[in-house]
Amino acid sequence: MYKVIIADDHIPVLNYLSASIAWDDLNMRLVASCADGEEALEACNLHKPDILITDIGMPVLNGLDVIETAVEANPKLKTIILSCHEDFQFAQRAVQLSVSGYILKESLQIEQLSSLLAKVKQKLDEENKVQNDQQQLQHVIKLNSDAIRTTFLHSLLEQPIWNEEEWTQQAKAIGISFVKGMPYLPVSVILEHPAMLEERFGGSHNMQFVFQNAMEELLSAEPVIRIAYNERIIFLLFPFPKTIVKNLHEELKLTLQHVQQQLEETLKLSLSFFIGEICNELNELKKQCQSLLESSEFRFYQPEHCIVKLQPFATTEEDFFIFYTDILQAVRNSIVNKDRQLAVETVHHWTTHILQTKYKKDTVLGLFLKLITEIELKYTVMKHFVTNFNAEQLHHTIYSIETLDYLEKWLIEYLEQKITAMESVADPSLRKEIAEAKRYIANHMSEKINMEDMAQRLNLNPSHFSRLFKSETGETFITYVTRIKMERAQELLDQSNLTIQEIAEHLGYEHTSYFIKLYRNFSGHSPNEQRRKL
Repeated sequence: MYKVIIADDHIPVLNYLSASIAWDDLNMRLVASCADGEEALEACNLHKPDILITDIGMPVLNGLDVIETAVEANPKLKTIILSCHEDFQFAQRAVQLSVSGYILKESLQIEQLSSLLAKVKQKLDEENKVQNDQQQLQHVIKLNSDAIRTTFLHSLLEQPIWNEEEWTQQAKAIGISFVKGMPYLPVSVILEHPAMLEERFGGSHNMQFVFQNAMEELLSAEPVIRIAYNERIIFLLFPFPKTIVKNLHEELKLTLQHVQQQLEETLKLSLSFFIGEICNELNELKKQCQSLLESSEFRFYQPEHCIVKLQPFATTEEDFFIFYTDILQAVRNSIVNKDRQLAVETVHHWTTHILQTKYKKDTVLGLFLKLITEIELKYTVMKHFVTNFNAEQLHHTIYSIETLDYLEKWLIEYLEQKITAMESVADPSLRKEIAEAKRYIANHMSEKINMEDMAQRLNLNPSHFSRLFKSETGETFITYVTRIKMERAQELLDQSNLTIQEIAEHLGYEHTSYFIKLYRNFSGHSPNEQRRKL
């Protein structure tokens, strides 16, 4: 609806217009009725109206002064003047202010004003349509421009540069120009944990849209060329002139830190930046971008959420698999003894050893894939335990891990889930369906878990499963799920630096307020009070 403000120092006129015009029929909403010019101007600043209907002769500020000031702030504002005969001296100024209509109070008819408002509405509709069409065209141009830059980058990286002049012209077309010795500094931007983000945003396309638009907005004031390589990697090309006046490297780092911080705070997106070498011509740029893409070994040993300069990196030829038996035994002990502290210490000990020795990334991931597979196969044959082990999915999960930092977190969480699962099946009298339900809950803390879905997963009637669960555990299914999640929340509050919102999201609660309510019912105090007790 279009917003309308009326201003007139004659209150009966205000009341008459407010009550007599069929605002809804005109697709309009009266947002303010003002008795003087100053009040009208304040209302315009507050409501940002589409239409202003104002008397001329008002105290404090006359109507034309109100129009002039309001239109300066909102050039799209449409205005209609209500006036007496003696105010015709102001007609010329009204024309200069592009007033949409001029109505005499002495001959004012509601039909006349309604007809004028209908014409103003039609004008607004037309302007909005033109604006929408322009925005859609700009969006299409932007998409095409982004696609052209991406295509150029892939071609540059994958094809030889036989005709340097031709490639130079293509680069100029997308804004890359090495004129007057202006070099570029390439930076690769990598979006962390894409699988989780795809699920959160509803697919890779939506994730890419959010990521690239956020980067565009945050870097809009910078003279930087953005080129998307794929849905989670963007190259930034910063012009990097030689100067002794400013420390451009320090300014660049501050810019990247700002982008990193803003995306973390506003969208919960974690980024890492890898900085290449200064490039003076297209061939150098090609080699640097290739090096940034091929730096998986270097990246594996960097912390997440980092800003680092790409360095030459060498890995050891030592055999990591000679420690396999020791690692497997320590991990088994932590699970069998249901010792969470031992699990954390074991993982930290070996990841520290890996960091110090610098094994090849694939060797490290291969060892832990073998180890986790062996653990899963052992669980498959355990009595009262049903597993949904999938070798292909496990292989994909582990080999998608890109940093040692995240591997450590993933292994600790995996072992904690296994320990919780062991605890849930410790009672041999439990039926295997109930044991499986408990195991599933332990391994899917971050998801919404309802009784109907669980019953379907176990091929049981929901009513029968509900009675069976209550009979076997002494708790309803929902009560059990909530208790387990709240116990996990208590651990995270005591042992991690995650925010209350992050803990709520980690446990599958969309609304933090609901999580806080559940936690208060569980513990008798709020999550913040729990932390203050430490």
